[in-house]
Amino acid sequence: MFHKMIMKSSMLFGFIALLWGIHTCVIRASDIDAYKNLVQALQKKTPSQKQLSSSSHQTRQGVRKDIWFAQEDGSRLHTRIESQSSLLTLHPKGNRLEVVEELQKIHCWMQDRLYTVAGTGAPMQQMRYLEADTGTYLYSTQQFVAQSVTISLFRLPGHVLSLEQDPSSAFVRGIAQDVSFAVSGKSPQFQAKNFKASFSKL
Repeated sequence: MFHKMIMKSSMLFGFIALLWGIHTCVIRASDIDAYKNLVQALQKKTPSQKQLSSSSHQTRQGVRKDIWFAQEDGSRLHTRIESQSSLLTLHPKGNRLEVVEELQKIHCWMQDRLYTVAGTGAPMQQMRYLEADTGTYLYSTQQFVAQSVTISLFRLPGHVLSLEQDPSSAFVRGIAQDVSFAVSGKSPQFQAKNFKASFSKL
């Protein structure tokens, strides 16, 4: 029984690693459906509380997650999450499995809006840049949460996500005690609580 549980946990870890990837990952509806189907199948095969009595873990290095949100005008907002390392855990919850990834040394670039400058038609983007020591990604709700997060807001040229920016060029910069955003829907559902910000005159 224990051997079967190990094999099933390894299969689930392998599938999740395939979705995230060591270098890059794109969340698609088919990925989410496949993940849910696999978890449901595993639950049917392991119905007893005894079989789901312990958590399983996997440590990963150099994690990167790319997410695109399709817009009604055909454009796509790009979000990238990078972390130095992570711990992926399967928690038994009754007859269910909850998948959680704890991330360390996090950098996140998040496009809020793509637009063009009136008159010139020059492409521009508004982007958030987040930094945090730790954070958590919850697979069941597709939600990212973190505490003590440094947030910078930029207006930058182009529609391609910019991964290099001068911190002094941010028009808003501050620290939020609690940050969360969901990665489903047409745009990130972003929330920042207790945000103490400073505004640039640029």
